[in-house]
Amino acid sequence: MRNASFGQVFRRGAFVWLQAYTTNDTIRSIYAILCDITLVATMLSLAIQDVEEALAEWEDCPPPVTYETPDRRGAWSRNELFILGQRWMSGDSASEISRLLNRSSGSVSSKRRHLGLPARIRISKVQGAKIQAEKRDAIPADPRVVLTWEEASLLTPEERRGRTWYVRHSLNRLKLTAHKGGYKVRWHEAANIEIAYRHFAFQSPAEIARDFLISESALKSQSSWEQLPPRRGEKTPWFISAKAEHYITEHDYIRRECLCKAGCFFWTTRKGGDRVSRRYRRSVAAIHGIAA
Repeated sequence: MRNASFGQVFRRGAFVWLQAYTTNDTIRSIYAILCDITLVATMLSLAIQDVEEALAEWEDCPPPVTYETPDRRGAWSRNELFILGQRWMSGDSASEISRLLNRSSGSVSSKRRHLGLPARIRISKVQGAKIQAEKRDAIPADPRVVLTWEEASLLTPEERRGRTWYVRHSLNRLKLTAHKGGYKVRWHEAANIEIAYRHFAFQSPAEIARDFLISESALKSQSSWEQLPPRRGEKTPWFISAKAEHYITEHDYIRRECLCKAGCFFWTTRKGGDRVSRRYRRSVAAIHGIAA
């Protein structure tokens, strides 16, 4: 029998909830309904590889397809399912999700139960604090161990120094490592691309920072080096990768290598865009005291 700490603790207003963790059975039951690996991974805040591994030993696994909205009134679209799952796994309540989707709270709850998204039980604040303390005590002390997002989120920025953790809502098991001697993280190409995709998908800076477990100022600084363009439009708490891909294609953005500095990449438009990165220009200006 599972102990009381089996699940993630969410605090929503005056209430504390314990949500069951995702199991292989959960993945398979949702996949049996949707048959869309990317959709299932996004809804459950898992990497695509996690879903594929859960399905690998399922002999009667249906072949994967891309989910299409059923031709009936009130049917749920693929994007709505993305949002439902991702926000539920982030701790939002059914009423909060219903406002995001412009649906009734009952409709959201019913769909959540039908799909089999992890259930929650209400617990006391004392129970929640006890479970969180147990989880903190169980975090491996070995810095070589990659932490889950939940484990890393239980640590303070000081305690995360020198530790590596998985980024939340990433489809490719993206990892981030904090420097031992400070609050900065070690940026790498995959992390830079992920930030850009979330930017182009119009995810809000606060949510991006929360998913990466970094400060908004650190996110703003890195986005500046990546030369991400201003986003005109409403920002959302969720991240849908397909939305970013559509935006990049529609506006003809590419990730280009700087002509003057090998290995330095940045985002610009394909036609008429910059060829020299902002990073290189500023480094030249700093060295020579002139505008590059």
